Amino acid sequence: MQLVAKLDVSGATGENRPGHIADVAVFGNHAYLAARRLNTDPCGTGGFYTVDVSKPNTPKEVSFTAFPAGSFPGEGMQVIKVKTAAFKGDILVTNNEICSAAPEAVGGMSIYDVTDPKNIVPLAIGKGDFNDGTQTVANDEHSVFAWQAGSRVFAMMSDDLEQSVGDVDIMEITDPRNPVLIAETSIADWPNSEVGANGQTVFNHDFQIKKIRGHWLGLISYWDAGWVILNLDDPANPTYVADSRYPDPEKLLGFSPPEGNGHQAEWTTDNRFIIGTDEDFSPVRTAFQVTDGPNTGTYGAGEFGWTVPISTLPGQTFQATRTVWGGSGCEEDADGNGVSDRAEVPTKAATGADAVVFIRGVCFFSKKVESGQLAGYDKVIVMQSHVATSNGRFADGFFCGGQGHEFTITASAICVGHRVGHLLFGDPPEYMTPGAEDMPALGTLGAGVGATTTFDGWGTVHLLDARTLREIDNYAIKEGIDPAFTTGFGDLSVHEVAADPERSDLAYLSYYAGGIRVIKVGPWGIKEVGRYIDANGNNFWGVEAAKIKNKMYIFGSDRDSGLWIFRYTGG
Repeated sequence: MQLVAKLDVSGATGENRPGHIADVAVFGNHAYLAARRLNTDPCGTGGFYTVDVSKPNTPKEVSFTAFPAGSFPGEGMQVIKVKTAAFKGDILVTNNEICSAAPEAVGGMSIYDVTDPKNIVPLAIGKGDFNDGTQTVANDEHSVFAWQAGSRVFAMMSDDLEQSVGDVDIMEITDPRNPVLIAETSIADWPNSEVGANGQTVFNHDFQIKKIRGHWLGLISYWDAGWVILNLDDPANPTYVADSRYPDPEKLLGFSPPEGNGHQAEWTTDNRFIIGTDEDFSPVRTAFQVTDGPNTGTYGAGEFGWTVPISTLPGQTFQATRTVWGGSGCEEDADGNGVSDRAEVPTKAATGADAVVFIRGVCFFSKKVESGQLAGYDKVIVMQSHVATSNGRFADGFFCGGQGHEFTITASAICVGHRVGHLLFGDPPEYMTPGAEDMPALGTLGAGVGATTTFDGWGTVHLLDARTLREIDNYAIKEGIDPAFTTGFGDLSVHEVAADPERSDLAYLSYYAGGIRVIKVGPWGIKEVGRYIDANGNNFWGVEAAKIKNKMYIFGSDRDSGLWIFRYTGG
Protein backbone atom coordinates (compact mmCIF):
# COMPACT_ATOMS: atom_id res chain seq x y z
CA MET A 1 0.00 0.00 0.00
CA GLN A 2 1.34 3.39 -1.01
CA LEU A 3 0.32 6.43 1.04
CA VAL A 4 -0.63 9.09 -1.51
CA ALA A 5 -1.66 11.87 0.87
CA LYS A 6 -3.28 12.61 4.20
CA LEU A 7 -5.33 15.55 5.40
CA ASP A 8 -5.81 16.54 9.03
CA VAL A 9 -9.17 18.28 8.99
CA SER A 10 -9.49 21.59 10.80
CA GLY A 11 -11.60 20.27 13.70
CA ALA A 12 -9.30 17.37 14.55
CA THR A 13 -6.73 19.41 16.42
CA GLY A 14 -5.49 19.53 20.00
CA GLU A 15 -7.78 17.97 22.56
CA ASN A 16 -10.54 17.53 19.96
CA ARG A 17 -8.58 14.94 18.00
CA PRO A 18 -9.40 11.61 19.73
CA GLY A 19 -12.41 10.01 18.10
CA HIS A 20 -13.56 13.12 16.21
CA ILE A 21 -13.85 11.46 12.78
CA ALA A 22 -16.21 8.58 11.91
CA ASP A 23 -17.12 7.27 8.44
CA VAL A 24 -16.05 8.32 4.95
CA ALA A 25 -18.02 8.51 1.68
CA VAL A 26 -16.52 9.22 -1.75
CA PHE A 27 -18.46 10.46 -4.78
CA GLY A 28 -17.08 12.10 -7.88
CA ASN A 29 -14.17 14.33 -6.96
CA HIS A 30 -15.13 14.76 -3.32
CA ALA A 31 -14.87 12.84 -0.08
CA TYR A 32 -17.17 13.41 2.89
CA LEU A 33 -16.00 12.73 6.44
CA ALA A 34 -18.52 12.20 9.22
CA ALA A 35 -17.50 14.13 12.34
CA ARG A 36 -18.52 13.26 15.87
CA ARG A 37 -19.07 15.97 18.46
CA LEU A 38 -15.95 17.57 19.89
CA ASN A 39 -14.51 16.13 23.07
CA THR A 40 -14.38 19.56 24.65
CA ASP A 41 -18.18 19.72 24.45
CA PRO A 42 -19.90 16.33 24.94
CA CYS A 43 -23.14 17.67 23.47
CA GLY A 44 -21.52 19.86 20.88
CA THR A 45 -22.13 19.94 17.16
CA GLY A 46 -21.46 17.05 14.82
CA GLY A 47 -21.52 17.26 11.05
CA PHE A 48 -19.40 16.41 8.03
CA TYR A 49 -16.34 17.74 6.25
CA THR A 50 -16.27 18.07 2.47
CA VAL A 51 -12.86 17.43 0.92
CA ASP A 52 -11.83 18.04 -2.69
CA VAL A 53 -9.91 14.96 -3.85
CA SER A 54 -9.77 15.79 -7.56
CA LYS A 55 -5.98 15.89 -7.07
CA PRO A 56 -5.45 12.93 -4.73
CA ASN A 57 -1.87 14.03 -3.97
CA THR A 58 -3.14 17.32 -2.54
CA PRO A 59 -6.61 16.93 -0.98
CA LYS A 60 -8.17 20.19 0.20
CA GLU A 61 -10.80 20.78 2.86
CA VAL A 62 -13.71 22.66 1.32
CA SER A 63 -16.15 23.15 4.18
CA PHE A 64 -17.71 21.82 7.37
CA THR A 65 -21.50 21.31 7.44
CA ALA A 66 -22.81 21.45 10.98
CA PHE A 67 -25.74 19.44 12.34
CA PRO A 68 -28.11 20.75 15.00
CA ALA A 69 -26.29 20.86 18.33
CA GLY A 70 -26.22 17.52 20.13
CA SER A 71 -26.67 15.56 16.88
CA PHE A 72 -23.85 13.60 15.30
CA PRO A 73 -23.27 11.08 12.48
CA GLY A 74 -21.62 7.69 12.68
CA GLU A 75 -21.67 4.91 10.12
CA GLY A 76 -22.99 4.62 6.61
CA MET A 77 -22.77 8.18 5.31
CA GLN A 78 -23.40 7.88 1.56
CA VAL A 79 -23.81 9.93 -1.61
CA ILE A 80 -25.91 8.80 -4.59
CA LYS A 81 -27.13 10.37 -7.81
CA VAL A 82 -30.92 10.74 -7.91
CA LYS A 83 -33.17 11.33 -10.90
CA THR A 84 -36.89 11.49 -10.13
CA ALA A 85 -39.81 13.75 -10.99
CA ALA A 86 -39.23 15.54 -7.68
CA PHE A 87 -35.45 15.92 -7.69
CA LYS A 88 -32.44 15.62 -9.97
CA GLY A 89 -28.95 15.78 -8.53
CA ASP A 90 -26.65 14.25 -5.93
CA ILE A 91 -27.77 13.69 -2.35
CA LEU A 92 -25.83 12.85 0.79
CA VAL A 93 -27.69 10.78 3.38
CA THR A 94 -26.52 10.53 6.97
CA ASN A 95 -27.72 9.20 10.29
CA ASN A 96 -28.31 11.26 13.42
CA GLU A 97 -27.49 10.05 16.91
CA ILE A 98 -28.46 12.17 19.87
CA CYS A 99 -26.86 13.61 22.96
CA SER A 100 -30.11 13.73 24.91
CA ALA A 101 -28.98 16.65 27.08
CA ALA A 102 -29.16 18.91 24.03
CA PRO A 103 -32.81 19.98 23.51
CA GLU A 104 -32.21 20.99 19.88
CA ALA A 105 -30.74 17.58 18.92
CA VAL A 106 -32.41 15.58 16.15
CA GLY A 107 -32.52 11.85 15.42
CA GLY A 108 -33.53 9.99 12.29
CA MET A 109 -31.76 10.71 9.04
CA SER A 110 -30.80 13.92 7.25
CA ILE A 111 -30.46 14.56 3.51
CA TYR A 112 -28.30 17.20 1.84
CA ASP A 113 -28.08 18.35 -1.77
CA VAL A 114 -24.39 18.03 -2.67
CA THR A 115 -24.82 18.47 -6.44
CA ASP A 116 -22.53 21.49 -6.00
CA PRO A 117 -20.15 20.46 -3.20
CA LYS A 118 -19.20 24.10 -2.71
CA ASN A 119 -22.82 25.03 -2.05
CA ILE A 120 -24.37 22.30 0.09
CA VAL A 121 -28.09 22.68 0.76
CA PRO A 122 -30.03 20.83 3.49
CA LEU A 123 -33.13 19.10 2.12
CA ALA A 124 -34.50 17.24 5.15
CA ILE A 125 -33.21 17.20 8.73
CA GLY A 126 -34.06 14.66 11.43
CA LYS A 127 -36.61 12.55 9.55
CA GLY A 128 -37.36 9.01 10.66
CA ASP A 129 -39.36 6.88 13.07
CA PHE A 130 -41.48 8.97 15.45
CA ASN A 131 -43.07 5.78 16.85
CA ASP A 132 -46.76 6.50 17.46
CA GLY A 133 -46.42 10.03 16.13
CA THR A 134 -46.40 11.71 19.52
CA GLN A 135 -42.62 12.13 19.59
CA THR A 136 -41.23 15.47 18.53
CA VAL A 137 -37.80 13.95 17.83
CA ALA A 138 -37.22 10.86 15.68
CA ASN A 139 -35.44 7.82 17.12
CA ASP A 140 -31.66 7.72 16.98
CA GLU A 141 -30.39 5.98 13.86
CA HIS A 142 -26.91 4.42 13.71
CA SER A 143 -26.50 3.99 9.96
CA VAL A 144 -28.23 4.74 6.66
CA PHE A 145 -28.01 3.44 3.07
CA ALA A 146 -29.89 4.87 0.05
CA TRP A 147 -30.71 3.37 -3.36
CA GLN A 148 -32.79 4.21 -6.43
CA ALA A 149 -35.05 1.50 -7.86
CA GLY A 150 -36.68 2.65 -11.08
CA SER A 151 -38.39 5.97 -10.55
CA ARG A 152 -38.35 5.71 -6.75
CA VAL A 153 -35.64 6.23 -4.11
CA PHE A 154 -35.41 4.61 -0.70
CA ALA A 155 -33.21 4.58 2.39
CA MET A 156 -32.69 1.93 5.05
CA MET A 157 -31.78 2.90 8.61
CA SER A 158 -30.79 1.13 11.84
CA ASP A 159 -33.00 2.21 14.73
CA ASP A 160 -31.02 2.47 17.98
CA LEU A 161 -34.12 2.70 20.16
CA GLU A 162 -36.01 -0.33 18.81
CA GLN A 163 -33.25 -2.93 18.85
CA SER A 164 -34.47 -6.38 17.80
CA VAL A 165 -38.09 -5.15 17.52
CA GLY A 166 -38.59 -2.88 14.50
CA ASP A 167 -34.95 -1.83 14.17
CA VAL A 168 -34.88 -1.99 10.35
CA ASP A 169 -36.52 1.27 9.24
CA ILE A 170 -37.20 1.93 5.54
CA MET A 171 -37.94 5.43 4.22
CA GLU A 172 -39.11 6.50 0.79
CA ILE A 173 -37.07 9.52 -0.27
CA THR A 174 -38.20 9.84 -3.89
CA ASP A 175 -38.79 13.47 -2.93
CA PRO A 176 -35.75 13.97 -0.67
CA ARG A 177 -37.38 17.07 0.83
CA ASN A 178 -40.23 14.94 2.18
CA PRO A 179 -39.02 11.51 3.42
CA VAL A 180 -41.75 9.08 4.48
CA LEU A 181 -41.38 6.03 6.74
CA ILE A 182 -42.90 3.11 4.81
CA ALA A 183 -41.79 -0.03 6.66
CA GLU A 184 -40.28 -1.46 9.84
CA THR A 185 -39.06 -5.00 10.38
CA SER A 186 -36.63 -6.93 12.57
CA ILE A 187 -35.66 -10.36 13.85
CA ALA A 188 -39.04 -10.43 15.60
CA ASP A 189 -40.50 -10.99 12.08
CA TRP A 190 -37.93 -13.63 11.06
CA PRO A 191 -38.73 -16.81 13.02
CA ASN A 192 -36.17 -18.84 11.06
CA SER A 193 -33.28 -16.55 11.94
CA GLU A 194 -30.75 -18.27 14.21
CA VAL A 195 -28.80 -16.65 17.05
CA GLY A 196 -25.98 -18.91 18.17
CA ALA A 197 -23.15 -16.58 19.16
CA ASN A 198 -21.61 -15.52 22.46
CA GLY A 199 -23.74 -12.82 24.09
CA GLN A 200 -26.97 -13.40 22.13
CA THR A 201 -27.27 -9.71 21.34
CA VAL A 202 -29.14 -8.88 18.13
CA PHE A 203 -29.63 -5.55 16.41
CA ASN A 204 -29.47 -4.06 12.94
CA HIS A 205 -26.06 -2.48 12.70
CA ASP A 206 -25.32 -1.92 9.02
CA PHE A 207 -26.42 -2.93 5.52
CA GLN A 208 -25.83 -2.88 1.79
CA ILE A 209 -28.65 -2.90 -0.78
CA LYS A 210 -27.92 -4.17 -4.27
CA LYS A 211 -29.77 -5.50 -7.34
CA ILE A 212 -28.66 -9.09 -7.90
CA ARG A 213 -30.07 -11.46 -10.52
CA GLY A 214 -33.08 -9.20 -11.05
CA HIS A 215 -33.97 -8.71 -7.36
CA TRP A 216 -33.26 -5.93 -4.90
CA LEU A 217 -31.60 -7.56 -1.89
CA GLY A 218 -30.60 -6.13 1.47
CA LEU A 219 -27.57 -7.54 3.26
CA ILE A 220 -28.15 -6.83 6.95
CA SER A 221 -25.35 -7.10 9.53
CA TYR A 222 -27.32 -8.28 12.54
CA TRP A 223 -24.66 -8.80 15.22
CA ASP A 224 -25.01 -12.20 16.93
CA ALA A 225 -27.49 -13.37 14.29
CA GLY A 226 -24.75 -12.86 11.69
CA TRP A 227 -25.82 -11.71 8.22
CA VAL A 228 -29.44 -11.64 7.10
CA ILE A 229 -30.68 -11.20 3.52
CA LEU A 230 -34.01 -9.48 2.83
CA ASN A 231 -35.88 -9.18 -0.45
CA LEU A 232 -36.61 -5.49 -1.09
CA ASP A 233 -38.37 -5.67 -4.45
CA ASP A 234 -41.26 -4.06 -2.57
CA PRO A 235 -39.51 -1.92 0.05
CA ALA A 236 -42.79 -1.33 1.88
CA ASN A 237 -43.02 -5.10 2.45
CA PRO A 238 -39.51 -6.50 3.04
CA THR A 239 -39.35 -10.29 3.25
CA TYR A 240 -36.83 -12.57 4.92
CA VAL A 241 -34.72 -14.70 2.57
CA ALA A 242 -31.97 -16.32 4.65
CA ASP A 243 -29.31 -15.77 7.28
CA SER A 244 -25.82 -17.04 8.00
CA ARG A 245 -24.60 -19.40 10.72
CA TYR A 246 -21.39 -18.89 12.64
CA PRO A 247 -19.36 -22.13 12.62
CA ASP A 248 -19.18 -23.66 16.08
CA PRO A 249 -16.46 -23.91 17.26
CA GLU A 250 -14.67 -20.97 15.68
CA LYS A 251 -12.05 -21.74 13.06
CA LEU A 252 -9.22 -19.54 14.33
CA LEU A 253 -9.07 -20.13 18.08
CA GLY A 254 -11.65 -22.88 18.57
CA PHE A 255 -14.00 -21.09 20.98
CA SER A 256 -17.56 -22.28 21.48
CA PRO A 257 -19.94 -20.59 21.20
CA PRO A 258 -18.46 -18.41 18.43
CA GLU A 259 -17.96 -14.72 19.15
CA GLY A 260 -20.52 -13.30 16.67
CA ASN A 261 -20.67 -9.49 16.37
CA GLY A 262 -21.69 -9.23 12.68
CA HIS A 263 -20.89 -5.55 12.18
CA GLN A 264 -20.73 -4.72 8.44
CA ALA A 265 -20.55 -6.57 5.12
CA GLU A 266 -20.46 -6.17 1.35
CA TRP A 267 -20.97 -8.38 -1.66
CA THR A 268 -17.93 -8.70 -3.89
CA THR A 269 -18.27 -6.95 -7.24
CA ASP A 270 -19.34 -10.15 -9.01
CA ASN A 271 -21.83 -10.96 -6.18
CA ARG A 272 -20.20 -14.36 -5.75
CA PHE A 273 -19.02 -13.81 -2.17
CA ILE A 274 -19.92 -11.80 0.93
CA ILE A 275 -17.17 -10.34 3.10
CA GLY A 276 -18.36 -9.63 6.65
CA THR A 277 -16.57 -7.94 9.53
CA ASP A 278 -16.97 -8.77 13.22
CA GLU A 279 -16.26 -5.81 15.50
CA ASP A 280 -14.96 -7.00 18.87
CA PHE A 281 -13.33 -4.53 21.25
CA SER A 282 -12.87 -7.09 24.00
CA PRO A 283 -10.27 -9.78 23.17
CA VAL A 284 -11.25 -11.97 26.12
CA ARG A 285 -13.99 -14.44 27.03
CA THR A 286 -15.47 -13.71 30.48
CA ALA A 287 -16.59 -16.26 33.07
CA PHE A 288 -18.99 -14.53 35.49
CA GLN A 289 -20.63 -15.74 38.69
CA VAL A 290 -23.04 -14.47 41.30
CA THR A 291 -21.23 -15.66 44.41
CA ASP A 292 -23.87 -15.48 47.14
CA GLY A 293 -27.59 -15.21 47.78
CA PRO A 294 -30.52 -17.17 46.33
CA ASN A 295 -29.38 -16.66 42.73
CA THR A 296 -25.84 -17.97 43.08
CA GLY A 297 -24.61 -19.40 39.79
CA THR A 298 -22.88 -18.82 36.45
CA TYR A 299 -24.22 -16.28 33.94
CA GLY A 300 -23.09 -14.77 30.64
CA ALA A 301 -20.94 -11.63 30.66
CA GLY A 302 -18.25 -9.75 28.78
CA GLU A 303 -15.38 -7.42 29.64
CA PHE A 304 -15.09 -3.94 28.15
CA GLY A 305 -11.93 -3.90 26.08
CA TRP A 306 -10.97 -0.34 27.01
CA THR A 307 -11.20 -0.48 30.82
CA VAL A 308 -8.56 -1.77 33.26
CA PRO A 309 -8.11 -5.45 32.29
CA ILE A 310 -9.35 -8.03 34.76
CA SER A 311 -6.15 -9.97 34.07
CA THR A 312 -4.18 -7.19 35.82
CA LEU A 313 -6.27 -7.25 39.02
CA PRO A 314 -5.20 -9.12 42.15
CA GLY A 315 -5.73 -12.82 41.54
CA GLN A 316 -6.68 -11.89 37.95
CA THR A 317 -10.26 -11.71 39.22
CA PHE A 318 -12.99 -9.06 39.14
CA GLN A 319 -14.39 -9.57 42.65
CA ALA A 320 -16.99 -7.68 44.64
CA THR A 321 -18.42 -8.90 47.94
CA ARG A 322 -21.33 -6.47 47.56
CA THR A 323 -22.89 -4.64 44.59
CA VAL A 324 -25.12 -1.54 44.60
CA TRP A 325 -27.76 -0.27 42.18
CA GLY A 326 -26.70 3.04 40.57
CA GLY A 327 -29.42 3.81 37.97
CA SER A 328 -28.41 5.00 34.50
CA GLY A 329 -25.11 6.57 35.49
CA CYS A 330 -25.55 9.25 32.82
CA GLU A 331 -25.01 12.98 33.03
CA GLU A 332 -28.54 13.37 31.66
CA ASP A 333 -31.63 13.37 33.88
CA ALA A 334 -33.01 10.05 32.61
CA ASP A 335 -35.32 9.54 35.58
CA GLY A 336 -36.90 12.96 35.10
CA ASN A 337 -36.56 14.28 38.64
CA GLY A 338 -34.63 17.40 37.69
CA VAL A 339 -31.23 16.10 38.84
CA SER A 340 -28.40 14.63 36.79
CA ASP A 341 -28.39 10.84 37.19
CA ARG A 342 -24.63 11.03 37.68
CA ALA A 343 -25.11 13.23 40.73
CA GLU A 344 -27.47 10.61 42.20
CA VAL A 345 -25.08 7.65 41.97
CA PRO A 346 -24.64 6.35 45.54
CA THR A 347 -20.98 6.64 46.54
CA LYS A 348 -18.72 3.82 47.58
CA ALA A 349 -18.06 5.65 50.86
CA ALA A 350 -21.78 5.76 51.65
CA THR A 351 -22.67 2.20 50.60
CA GLY A 352 -19.57 0.17 51.33
CA ALA A 353 -20.18 -1.73 48.07
CA ASP A 354 -17.30 -2.83 45.86
CA ALA A 355 -19.05 -2.49 42.48
CA VAL A 356 -21.83 -0.27 41.11
CA VAL A 357 -24.42 -1.56 38.63
CA PHE A 358 -25.90 0.64 35.87
CA ILE A 359 -28.42 -0.07 33.11
CA ARG A 360 -27.44 0.36 29.46
CA GLY A 361 -28.91 3.28 27.53
CA VAL A 362 -29.19 7.10 27.19
CA CYS A 363 -25.41 7.73 27.21
CA PHE A 364 -22.13 6.09 26.21
CA PHE A 365 -20.89 3.08 28.16
CA SER A 366 -17.79 5.14 28.94
CA LYS A 367 -19.91 7.84 30.59
CA LYS A 368 -21.30 5.19 32.95
CA VAL A 369 -17.84 3.91 33.82
CA GLU A 370 -16.70 7.48 34.46
CA SER A 371 -19.72 8.04 36.73
CA GLY A 372 -18.76 4.94 38.70
CA GLN A 373 -15.21 6.20 39.09
CA LEU A 374 -16.39 9.63 40.23
CA ALA A 375 -18.49 7.90 42.91
CA GLY A 376 -15.40 6.09 44.15
CA TYR A 377 -15.73 2.65 42.52
CA ASP A 378 -12.99 0.78 40.71
CA LYS A 379 -15.42 -1.87 39.45
CA VAL A 380 -18.46 -1.17 37.26
CA ILE A 381 -21.17 -3.49 35.88
CA VAL A 382 -23.50 -2.48 33.02
CA MET A 383 -26.61 -4.61 32.58
CA GLN A 384 -28.36 -5.01 29.22
CA SER A 385 -31.25 -2.67 28.39
CA HIS A 386 -34.88 -3.68 28.05
CA VAL A 387 -35.09 -3.00 24.33
CA ALA A 388 -32.03 -5.11 23.49
CA THR A 389 -33.57 -8.17 25.14
CA SER A 390 -36.27 -8.28 22.43
CA ASN A 391 -38.89 -8.12 25.20
CA GLY A 392 -37.21 -10.97 27.05
CA ARG A 393 -36.45 -13.25 24.11
CA PHE A 394 -32.73 -12.74 24.79
CA ALA A 395 -32.92 -12.18 28.53
CA ASP A 396 -29.30 -13.25 29.08
CA GLY A 397 -27.82 -11.42 26.10
CA PHE A 398 -25.05 -8.93 26.88
CA PHE A 399 -23.18 -6.27 24.91
CA CYS A 400 -19.92 -4.48 25.77
CA GLY A 401 -19.67 -1.48 23.45
CA GLY A 402 -16.72 0.75 22.58
CA GLN A 403 -15.36 3.78 24.37
CA GLY A 404 -17.41 6.85 23.49
CA HIS A 405 -15.36 9.64 25.01
CA GLU A 406 -11.91 10.35 26.42
CA PHE A 407 -11.28 10.27 30.17
CA THR A 408 -8.74 8.81 32.59
CA ILE A 409 -9.75 5.18 33.08
CA THR A 410 -9.08 3.66 36.50
CA ALA A 411 -11.91 1.11 36.78
CA SER A 412 -12.49 -2.39 35.48
CA ALA A 413 -15.90 -2.96 33.91
CA ILE A 414 -18.06 -5.82 32.64
CA CYS A 415 -21.40 -6.11 30.85
CA VAL A 416 -24.07 -8.63 31.86
CA GLY A 417 -27.54 -9.70 30.73
CA HIS A 418 -30.72 -7.98 31.84
CA ARG A 419 -32.06 -10.96 33.79
CA VAL A 420 -29.02 -11.32 36.02
CA GLY A 421 -29.05 -7.57 36.63
CA HIS A 422 -32.39 -8.07 38.36
CA LEU A 423 -31.32 -11.27 40.09
CA LEU A 424 -28.36 -9.53 41.71
CA PHE A 425 -30.87 -7.56 43.77
CA GLY A 426 -33.37 -10.38 44.34
CA ASP A 427 -35.75 -8.58 41.99
CA PRO A 428 -38.11 -10.35 39.56
CA PRO A 429 -36.81 -9.86 35.98
CA GLU A 430 -38.86 -7.52 33.79
CA TYR A 431 -38.26 -6.59 30.15
CA MET A 432 -40.99 -4.27 28.89
CA THR A 433 -40.71 -0.83 30.51
CA PRO A 434 -38.48 1.61 28.61
CA GLY A 435 -35.93 2.44 31.30
CA ALA A 436 -34.89 1.61 34.85
CA GLU A 437 -38.28 2.20 36.46
CA ASP A 438 -38.70 -1.45 37.40
CA MET A 439 -35.38 -1.66 39.26
CA PRO A 440 -35.01 -1.26 43.03
CA ALA A 441 -34.35 2.11 44.66
CA LEU A 442 -31.00 3.80 44.12
CA GLY A 443 -28.52 2.58 46.70
CA THR A 444 -30.09 -0.89 47.09
CA LEU A 445 -27.36 -3.40 47.91
CA GLY A 446 -27.03 -6.61 45.90
CA ALA A 447 -25.18 -9.91 45.85
CA GLY A 448 -21.47 -10.45 45.43
CA VAL A 449 -19.92 -11.30 42.06
CA GLY A 450 -16.72 -12.65 40.56
CA ALA A 451 -15.33 -12.77 37.02
CA THR A 452 -12.21 -14.07 35.28
CA THR A 453 -11.15 -13.83 31.63
CA THR A 454 -9.46 -15.91 28.93
CA PHE A 455 -7.99 -14.47 25.71
CA ASP A 456 -10.28 -15.19 22.72
CA GLY A 457 -9.04 -12.71 20.11
CA TRP A 458 -10.12 -9.42 18.54
CA GLY A 459 -12.75 -8.96 15.79
CA THR A 460 -12.19 -10.97 12.59
CA VAL A 461 -13.26 -11.17 8.93
CA HIS A 462 -15.59 -13.80 7.42
CA LEU A 463 -15.88 -14.92 3.80
CA LEU A 464 -19.29 -16.36 2.88
CA ASP A 465 -20.64 -18.04 -0.22
CA ALA A 466 -23.21 -15.45 -1.34
CA ARG A 467 -25.77 -18.03 -2.50
CA THR A 468 -25.68 -20.43 0.45
CA LEU A 469 -24.29 -18.09 3.16
CA ARG A 470 -21.94 -20.93 4.13
CA GLU A 471 -18.73 -19.67 5.72
CA ILE A 472 -15.69 -20.38 3.52
CA ASP A 473 -12.94 -18.80 5.60
CA ASN A 474 -12.20 -16.72 8.69
CA TYR A 475 -9.28 -14.26 8.75
CA ALA A 476 -7.55 -12.11 11.35
CA ILE A 477 -4.36 -10.11 11.44
CA LYS A 478 -1.76 -12.15 13.32
CA GLU A 479 -1.70 -9.70 16.25
CA GLY A 480 -5.47 -10.06 16.60
CA ILE A 481 -5.18 -13.69 17.67
CA ASP A 482 -1.96 -13.37 19.70
CA PRO A 483 -2.42 -13.07 23.52
CA ALA A 484 0.68 -10.85 23.63
CA PHE A 485 -1.42 -8.12 22.01
CA THR A 486 -4.32 -8.22 24.47
CA THR A 487 -3.57 -4.72 25.79
CA GLY A 488 -1.28 -1.81 25.05
CA PHE A 489 -1.51 -1.74 21.25
CA GLY A 490 -4.84 -0.01 20.64
CA ASP A 491 -7.96 -1.67 19.23
CA LEU A 492 -6.92 -4.55 16.96
CA SER A 493 -10.43 -5.32 15.74
CA VAL A 494 -11.55 -5.00 12.15
CA HIS A 495 -14.22 -2.36 11.55
CA GLU A 496 -15.39 -2.08 7.93
CA VAL A 497 -14.83 -3.62 4.51
CA ALA A 498 -15.00 -2.05 1.04
CA ALA A 499 -15.12 -4.36 -1.97
CA ASP A 500 -13.04 -3.21 -4.93
CA PRO A 501 -15.57 -1.79 -7.46
CA GLU A 502 -13.73 -3.38 -10.41
CA ARG A 503 -11.80 -6.40 -9.18
CA SER A 504 -14.02 -9.08 -7.69
CA ASP A 505 -11.10 -10.71 -5.88
CA LEU A 506 -9.96 -7.65 -3.87
CA ALA A 507 -11.31 -5.87 -0.81
CA TYR A 508 -10.02 -3.30 1.67
CA LEU A 509 -10.36 -3.36 5.45
CA SER A 510 -10.25 -0.58 8.05
CA TYR A 511 -8.68 -2.24 11.07
CA TYR A 512 -8.51 0.51 13.74
CA ALA A 513 -4.94 0.30 15.16
CA GLY A 514 -4.23 -2.55 12.72
CA GLY A 515 -4.20 -0.02 9.86
CA ILE A 516 -5.59 -0.49 6.37
CA ARG A 517 -5.42 -4.07 5.05
CA VAL A 518 -5.89 -5.46 1.53
CA ILE A 519 -7.26 -8.97 1.12
CA LYS A 520 -7.65 -11.24 -1.87
CA VAL A 521 -10.62 -13.64 -1.79
CA GLY A 522 -11.73 -16.70 -3.71
CA PRO A 523 -13.31 -20.13 -3.22
CA TRP A 524 -10.07 -21.10 -1.46
CA GLY A 525 -10.47 -18.40 1.21
CA ILE A 526 -8.87 -15.11 2.28
CA LYS A 527 -5.26 -13.99 1.85
CA GLU A 528 -3.75 -10.68 2.99
CA VAL A 529 -1.86 -9.05 0.11
CA GLY A 530 -1.25 -5.50 1.34
CA ARG A 531 -1.24 -3.27 4.41
CA TYR A 532 -0.38 0.16 5.77
CA ILE A 533 0.23 1.28 9.34
CA ASP A 534 1.76 4.68 10.03
CA ALA A 535 4.89 4.78 12.18
CA ASN A 536 2.97 6.92 14.68
CA GLY A 537 -0.05 4.62 14.63
CA ASN A 538 -3.51 4.78 13.10
CA ASN A 539 -7.13 4.50 14.21
CA PHE A 540 -9.05 3.76 11.02
CA TRP A 541 -12.86 3.73 11.11
CA GLY A 542 -14.11 3.92 7.51
CA VAL A 543 -12.75 2.69 4.18
CA GLU A 544 -13.92 3.25 0.60
CA ALA A 545 -12.46 2.54 -2.85
CA ALA A 546 -13.17 4.83 -5.80
CA LYS A 547 -11.67 5.94 -9.11
CA ILE A 548 -10.27 9.44 -9.56
CA LYS A 549 -9.12 10.22 -13.11
CA ASN A 550 -9.13 6.54 -14.06
CA LYS A 551 -6.97 5.43 -11.14
CA MET A 552 -8.28 3.42 -8.18
CA TYR A 553 -7.68 4.95 -4.77
CA ILE A 554 -8.47 3.71 -1.29
CA PHE A 555 -9.79 6.28 1.19
CA GLY A 556 -9.51 5.71 4.94
CA SER A 557 -11.00 7.84 7.71
CA ASP A 558 -8.72 8.02 10.73
CA ARG A 559 -10.71 8.77 13.87
CA ASP A 560 -8.00 11.00 15.29
CA SER A 561 -6.96 13.02 12.25
CA GLY A 562 -8.97 12.95 9.03
CA LEU A 563 -8.62 11.58 5.51
CA TRP A 564 -5.86 9.22 4.31
CA ILE A 565 -5.54 8.30 0.62
CA PHE A 566 -3.76 5.18 -0.67
CA ARG A 567 -2.96 3.24 -3.82
CA TYR A 568 -2.73 -0.53 -3.80
CA THR A 569 0.57 -1.41 -5.47
CA GLY A 570 0.31 -5.19 -5.31
CA GLY A 571 -0.52 -7.58 -8.14
